[in-house]
Amino acid sequence: MMKRINLVALVSVLFLVVSSVSMAAGPDPKTSAVLKAGGGAVGGIGYMVMTGMSKVVRSAYPRIDITVVPGGWVGNLPRVNSGEMDIGSTTTAMCSLAVAKRAPFDKPLPNIRSLYSTQDRLYYFAIVRKDIPVDSLGELFKKKPAIKLCTIQKGTTTELMWRNVFESQGVKWGDISKWGGKINFVAWGDAVNLVKDGHADGILAVGVKKLGWAMDLVNAREMKILKWDDNLLGMLNKKFGFGQDAIPANTYPGITEATVCPTDSGSVIVNAKVSDKVVEAVLTALADGDKEYQGHHKALVNFKAAGMTKALQLPLHPAAERFYKSRNIPLP
Repeated sequence: MMKRINLVALVSVLFLVVSSVSMAAGPDPKTSAVLKAGGGAVGGIGYMVMTGMSKVVRSAYPRIDITVVPGGWVGNLPRVNSGEMDIGSTTTAMCSLAVAKRAPFDKPLPNIRSLYSTQDRLYYFAIVRKDIPVDSLGELFKKKPAIKLCTIQKGTTTELMWRNVFESQGVKWGDISKWGGKINFVAWGDAVNLVKDGHADGILAVGVKKLGWAMDLVNAREMKILKWDDNLLGMLNKKFGFGQDAIPANTYPGITEATVCPTDSGSVIVNAKVSDKVVEAVLTALADGDKEYQGHHKALVNFKAAGMTKALQLPLHPAAERFYKSRNIPLP
């Protein structure tokens, strides 16, 4: 009887040892999968975040092939939910709306899970010609100048968020024409050209604090960033979970004042049916290769393994939850 007990104990110990060694060793290097990942517009932050992820994962697990396709921070959620995409980039604000089942996500999205946080900060700011006779968004809504503005296409996260800002003050896009102005929905490069040529006065923007196209613009024309009023910052925090941070003075030549702006951050989501071993491999590659991942875009400069769960809103994929626990990374 004693020998049987000792044998059972020995088998149990060996099982624990083997399990520990297996966990420490990480996923099988031969883990294979063919996945589709949704970014944003080609060349944009969401697209580059996914492209970088694909390269880091492929370097560590050569049999995992991730094809990055164009998408959008709004549209990626239903596309990942349906299985059209396996992985997608989006933002904290969009995930908050999905959790709350608020427009544009009125219908449940039961097949989406959180994968990791990109830990970037996306600043919402209005950059306008220096001679425009308002210095804040509050003044803009009060004075209603004949201003010609640009932002990107309708239905994008950027347009949705700016639309919410304007509508919170009782202003719809069509009202700008009543002021004698205009709103253009165009790509960033086209918006810059419109301002340069005098066909537009400013751009309702989102991005990292120092954007290449904005640098191009301020080098061509004298510009300023409109200040945000406290009531607008509070509304975006309460309704969408936005934070706030300052674009420092002199980030852009000629703009000598710091501007506190609302900030969103990037989240990467995954379809619940993606296998545990593939999810573990993706997260292992990114956590072990966090410095490599940082180099793929300036938005990823703060990406660290320890922060991969930061500000995630949707439930974690079960394999992601186990991975973070095994790495002692705090769960969201």
